[in-house]
Amino acid sequence: MNKGIIVFIILAFILRIFFIFDGGLSFHYDMARDAYQALAIWQGDLKIQGPPTTTDGLFSGVGYYYLLSIPYGLSGGDPRVAAIFLSLISSLSIIPIFLLTKDLFKSITWAYLAAFLFAISFEATQYGPWLSNPSPVIFTAAWFFYFLRRWQKGERWGLPLTSVFASLSVQMELFTLFLFFAIIAFKFIFNIKVSLQQLFTSILISSLILITFIISAIKFNTINQIFNGFSNISQSADINFRIKFSDLLLNYIDRFANLFTNNFFPSNIFLGGILGLIVLIILIKFISQKKSINNIYGFILFCLLSNFPIFLFGGQNATYTMVGIVTPAILGVCILLQNFLRINRSLTFGLILIMILSNLYMIFKIAPQGEIILVIPQDMNLKNQLSLIDETYRQSIGQPFSINTLTLPLWTNTTWAYLYSWYGQKNYGYVPSFYGRDPVGQLGENSLPKTQKPLAESFFIIEPPEGIPSRFFVEEIQTEDSKTELITETNYNSLKLQKRAPLHE
Repeated sequence: MNKGIIVFIILAFILRIFFIFDGGLSFHYDMARDAYQALAIWQGDLKIQGPPTTTDGLFSGVGYYYLLSIPYGLSGGDPRVAAIFLSLISSLSIIPIFLLTKDLFKSITWAYLAAFLFAISFEATQYGPWLSNPSPVIFTAAWFFYFLRRWQKGERWGLPLTSVFASLSVQMELFTLFLFFAIIAFKFIFNIKVSLQQLFTSILISSLILITFIISAIKFNTINQIFNGFSNISQSADINFRIKFSDLLLNYIDRFANLFTNNFFPSNIFLGGILGLIVLIILIKFISQKKSINNIYGFILFCLLSNFPIFLFGGQNATYTMVGIVTPAILGVCILLQNFLRINRSLTFGLILIMILSNLYMIFKIAPQGEIILVIPQDMNLKNQLSLIDETYRQSIGQPFSINTLTLPLWTNTTWAYLYSWYGQKNYGYVPSFYGRDPVGQLGENSLPKTQKPLAESFFIIEPPEGIPSRFFVEEIQTEDSKTELITETNYNSLKLQKRAPLHE
């Protein structure tokens, strides 16, 4: 492998894992749920249904659970090792980005620049260690775009391999189904010839990779739920409460601007938005000058706008709707810089320097707090959580103690059951009892012993209030006050630990 590429992969990897062992890793209910599922697979309890999506009845592929089972199983359940594993996969995205840029620009220099821009991308460093199923799409989408280009150039295995990485993307995140729409649109827009053998091979490979969706639907009898789920995605699902066109358009524009902001000027959203607009204008200008879309400008523009269908059919409110589009965004910026270089070298190098400084500044400012541009609430990171857990053991002085939790989702102790059973058991040799609502049916229900009453040493853990209805937030605290008396409170930003004592009956 090219030595320069290895250097950029190492740089990217370091920037993604730099703060992980200092606790700069977000971890909340979704992550704990996925960790339990991954460990279950490692222990032989195979799964066929993946993480739920934000639309009722729809689930992403189960591939993410199997991917996570490797680092979780080998490390005994350590989320930090899982994050490092995902960060390595993210860093390897540099390979297809380098190869694609080299092919399009016919220049190893521009390929190196593209690789470097990805390595230091603030957004990419947020996605890299993110313990959530969209994270690996950065990698699979980069290869998708690379093989899309190989297909455009007439290579025999271009379409089948493009289909492979589209299918793997769907196994990670359901809304990346748009990649299959992109394949169809690409064939007609760029007038790509397809043989029956290529078509058959592509369909067969995709079917094999995605067969878990069919098995899951049959086993859990969710065909009607899936149909209803896709029906609800449509903007026409409830004609009386449609989102206004202007809101949808502005939302897409904002997401597009955020793509360029978070990857090139993360410290200044205005500059990022302007950059995205200029890239779009330049691509359209060159396409019109060539009087044909079948060139590198048309290819980059197509890839840059390839996820537009998800804004037509839902998914527009997710923070990660632009996942994977970083690859064509980098290509577009390289086109811009290439043209600036012909006009003014100093301006071009100055612009690149500002990009570097802006990204590094935001990485070292934000990354210690976790993946906060992707998750809510922001203070649910391992630094705060493990410090809180250490404090409960410190105050208990080796004695049995009990906990109750106020969580998002409500009455779901999965996060703390996982953290105590992994970190607490490993470091202190025992876990607390849980005296909250019966966690029957929840993941982790058997991780902590249950008790009907708080022990003499008890704690109440209050997660950040974002997302918890204020009424329930207040009521749960009042309920706890009816059982225990507040002694002390320790704050880990908006995460709170209350030392409690049982009320005398």
